[in-house]
Amino acid sequence: MPLFLKKNTTSLGHSFLIEKFTVPHTYDIWHHHTELEFLHIVKGSGTRFIGDSIESFTDGDLVLVGPNLPHVWRSDKCYYDSDPQIRVEVILTQFLPDFLGKDFLNLSEMHELKIFLEDANQGVQIIGTTREMASERLFEILNLHGSQKLMAFISLLADLASSKSYRKLTTSGFSNTYQSRGSSRINKVHDFIMNNFMEDISLAQAAEIASMNETAFCRFFKNSTLKTFTQFLNEVRIGYACKLLLNEDLNVASVGFESGFKNIPYFNRVFKCTLGITPQQYQKSACATSQKNLNFMMLEEKYPHIHN
Repeated sequence: MPLFLKKNTTSLGHSFLIEKFTVPHTYDIWHHHTELEFLHIVKGSGTRFIGDSIESFTDGDLVLVGPNLPHVWRSDKCYYDSDPQIRVEVILTQFLPDFLGKDFLNLSEMHELKIFLEDANQGVQIIGTTREMASERLFEILNLHGSQKLMAFISLLADLASSKSYRKLTTSGFSNTYQSRGSSRINKVHDFIMNNFMEDISLAQAAEIASMNETAFCRFFKNSTLKTFTQFLNEVRIGYACKLLLNEDLNVASVGFESGFKNIPYFNRVFKCTLGITPQQYQKSACATSQKNLNFMMLEEKYPHIHN
């Protein structure tokens, strides 16, 4: 189970929380809380886990996570090397579902916003030019006070809702099946995978971390993550491979090995099964366009229902 964190987003001075942080790495514990959360990665890269969604993230990423939806942003390994020149910059915004009052979202004029916040129960990523607009507005809101800050934030939420420039992250069938027992076990396994996915790790090793036999561990892991251990591990590795493929000087075999795959034909099959194209096709596209445009093109291909 993800760790439950108790937040304090309200006080006599404010009804929601917004802050900018510069930190060595993102908060890396699998967790959830009752507040909705905007996390804007101003600068940084790594792997993002939201519910049953596993994807890489980089500069500019902007995601709204609904209440009690398990999530974690895990920075790349380089951010843990104690280099003072490498830092993550984020804008964090958190607010309770009823921070505007119990009945505000039931007003007729708030219908689009209500739908948008309901969609956040699956996690939503803001995309396209709307993401750039939202980034600028978040920086502006940081410098406002009192009613101006609140009204500016409500306006931003309303504009995001009406733009429909976002995509849902978790699958439609995702349900939070986590139980309170076993939270420390799944956190230990998660950390083990994230710290060692580039190595040749096995189911037996993961089961040992959880102090379980392999059969019991497989059942426990699937119930906790809605994925098999192999699926979870492969998706983490593919997310890392995507970032490496943006470097045109690296060949596909090198990327596969560096990402933890010891069999390159298997790497090719898993990559195509995950993204719908081969590593070579992904890298070729990366060389022909900017990373930003490549990511958006991939989203359109994988999620044709996206509105821009």
